[in-house]
Amino acid sequence: MKNILLFFALLFPFFVSAQEDNQAQKDSLRNVIRTTDGKEKITAYMRLANIYYAEVRHDAQKIDALFALYDELDAEAERQGDNTNRGAVWVNKLQALVGLHQYDEVIKLAPDYLAFLEKKQEWEMYYRLYTPLINTYTEQGNDDEALATAQKMFEHAKANNNNSGMGLAFFNMAKIYSGQRRFTEVEECYRKSIALLQDEKSMLNVLTDAHYQLGICLIAQTRYDEAVQLADEMEDVVKRFEEATGVPQPIAYRQRCAIYLDAYSLSGQYDKAEIYYNELERVTNGKFVDYEMKAYILASHKQYAEALEVINKGIEEASPSFKLQLMGAKMMILSRQANSEEIEQLFRESIELLIDTQNDKMNAQLDEIRTQYEVDKHIAEKNRNRNYFLFALGGCLLLAIALAIWIHHSRAIVKKNRGLYRQIKEQDRLAEELEAMTQQYDQIAQLIPPTAEEEVAVAENVNLPGNQQQRKLVSRLREILLNDNYFANYDIDLQKLTSEIATNRTYLFEALKAVTGKTPMEYITYLRLDEAKRLLDNPTLTIETIALDCGFNTSRTLYRQFRDRYRISPTEYRKMARMEI
Repeated sequence: MKNILLFFALLFPFFVSAQEDNQAQKDSLRNVIRTTDGKEKITAYMRLANIYYAEVRHDAQKIDALFALYDELDAEAERQGDNTNRGAVWVNKLQALVGLHQYDEVIKLAPDYLAFLEKKQEWEMYYRLYTPLINTYTEQGNDDEALATAQKMFEHAKANNNNSGMGLAFFNMAKIYSGQRRFTEVEECYRKSIALLQDEKSMLNVLTDAHYQLGICLIAQTRYDEAVQLADEMEDVVKRFEEATGVPQPIAYRQRCAIYLDAYSLSGQYDKAEIYYNELERVTNGKFVDYEMKAYILASHKQYAEALEVINKGIEEASPSFKLQLMGAKMMILSRQANSEEIEQLFRESIELLIDTQNDKMNAQLDEIRTQYEVDKHIAEKNRNRNYFLFALGGCLLLAIALAIWIHHSRAIVKKNRGLYRQIKEQDRLAEELEAMTQQYDQIAQLIPPTAEEEVAVAENVNLPGNQQQRKLVSRLREILLNDNYFANYDIDLQKLTSEIATNRTYLFEALKAVTGKTPMEYITYLRLDEAKRLLDNPTLTIETIALDCGFNTSRTLYRQFRDRYRISPTEYRKMARMEI
């Protein structure tokens, strides 16, 4: 238990810093996502997802935003053919589901993810994805299934001669055995994991954690010298971890200090324990506090007054259950001073506190039961019928109000959607007229080329976008994109597209901006949405089918793009189209 409390005390400063306001960083990353492409875009997505993941650990209500971001990242990675990052997204998603106790969802999703990664031979993500699945079985209390899955993982990795997979399998086995307090198997599995992962740079985070967990196992068996030796070996691992990532790894550093601190303090070597206690105070900016251990360290220097001052402060701040433990530590310090009278007094206070604590709990429970009984009896005898009537009346009124609000709200939404639908149709009509006018003018211009002054005059009167050459270029681009619904391809190559039009990327951008006001990708999205509007008139097609036919990775992407452009969802648009018939 002490090791567990110490571990969370070490992590506390990290969690506090993670809860700071990250809105500026989020906005910056969102801007990078909007303005870049390729690996830089994927990297920005991953960094943004890590921020949301850290926030979800403290506020589960943000999980929907995190999963929506995972879907966007998954779609972008799929578009770029980046299967490694798709696997990383799936691993993080399953870990988040485990944290939310949504175990059925993990068991449902994991097989398809594993099958895909195995097919693509993405072995690192394949084996990492086993961890949340094994954790799910462990959390459900199904250790047999967890061990069977870890053994299956090991056999697969062994057949592929994959040290990362085998090392991670042993790491997962050790965690299962640790929950069963089977220290022999725990130690054996962690040592095998460490041996296999020594030269695997992508697994240095697992390697450092394996050292720390093995240290806890050795300390639990009072093998303090071996734990210290392990902490010495861990120094090189932490350094390699920091060199590989290019950033400090404070958690790994604190874990190593914690092994030293526990091993030296529990073996009574408080002079050495003091070194690492002070180091933990330093690296956590004074947030690491263990009153009991600090008092023992001071007492080892015969600084009894200071030790008693620290322990008294801890007793003032501690809960009743932990206060008893601190009072026991205080008695041990007093015994070194041969202060029998104060020890006797403290012993009596401890007994009284223990009795008072138990009495308080019992009295509180009895009072709660007694009060609840009296209230229930009073309600049952005097107010039952009246309360039933008021409850029924109130329910009817609330139902009527809710129904009225729902009707009013539904009508308002229908009215708004009808207006948006008609506005969209009017915009389509005007766009068709402008297109027809532009084509007519360009045809006339081909027969009788106008002078520069005439072209300017006509452009001012007719208000045609761009010049004739730019319009011809955009028209050619439109023909290519509309030919066999080329715009619906997920991986349109703009460089290839500009070659087919016999122009260059810069001139194509300028022409599109002048004629349509859009970039190439915005224009392709415009054509996709235009096709989606047409297909929505067909009631036999599902939204998912339409999304895929129009070049959107998922129906979620279609919904988002459609609503952003038309301020109405595809479903609402289809409904309004039927009503207007």
